[in-house]
This record gives sequence, structure tokens and C-alpha cells, in this order.
Amino acid sequence: MGYYSHQEQLDRCERCGEYLTGRQERYCSPACRQAAHRARKPRERPPMKPCPLCGELFEVWHPRKRFCDYNDEAGYDCINMQEDLLEAAQFAREDRKAARCAHCGESAGWTGRGRPRQFCSAKCKQADYRKRKTRQAA
Repeated sequence: MGYYSHQEQLDRCERCGEYLTGRQERYCSPACRQAAHRARKPRERPPMKPCPLCGELFEVWHPRKRFCDYNDEAGYDCINMQEDLLEAAQFAREDRKAARCAHCGESAGWTGRGRPRQFCSAKCKQADYRKRKTRQAA
């Protein structure tokens, strides 16, 4: 009939003791099944990793977490360094937005991903290429 053999069939929920009905075989609800699974699974602590800015150990809750948290554990020096990094990233983003065409000096336009464009159009790119080639030939 189901997943478990007839000998393992229960008449009460393994976790809470409620009577099973219908096709229920071990647990009375998905919530009981999930709670039983969580109880069986040992909770492991997240790994510890040193902060590259201050050197203090911190718990890594997410694989992309790189620095210690803004809390009492992180000293003011580490917090200031993290804020400096965020500020530098913001300045770099603004520089990419303000990129100018290497040929005509107009705004090159940045799509928001990757490196900023060097030229505003294919026409400027071709003109700059020809200008460089004539300089090399001379």
C-alpha cells in the first residue's frame, strides 16, 4: 500500500500521538513529519572564519559572507574599514557611470554590468582605430 512495510505501520503519529487516518502511515501531518526530521538531524554550528580586515573569528552563516558583523565583536576599526570598502565600491560605480568616449569625449553609457564602455558608438570605435593605425604607420 505505502512506503513502509505492513509490520512498520503505526496507528498513532510517531511524533505527537494523534490517531492516523486515511493514507497516513507514520505522521499525522507534514508539520509533524518535518519536526521529527529536524529533531533527528543534529544541528551543527556554522564554521568559523577569520575576518580579512581585523583578523577576528566570526561565524559564517552564508557562503558569500566575507567580513564580521557590525556588532560588539567587530571593533570600530573593522567597521570603519568595511564602510571604507563600501564607499570605494560606490565611487567605482559612479566612475563607471561617468565614463567618457575615448574618441569624442561624449558619455559612453554604462549598462550596469561589467566594465564601462570605452566608446559611445561603433562609429567612434572605428574612427579611433583608424587614428591609432595612422599614428603607428607614421
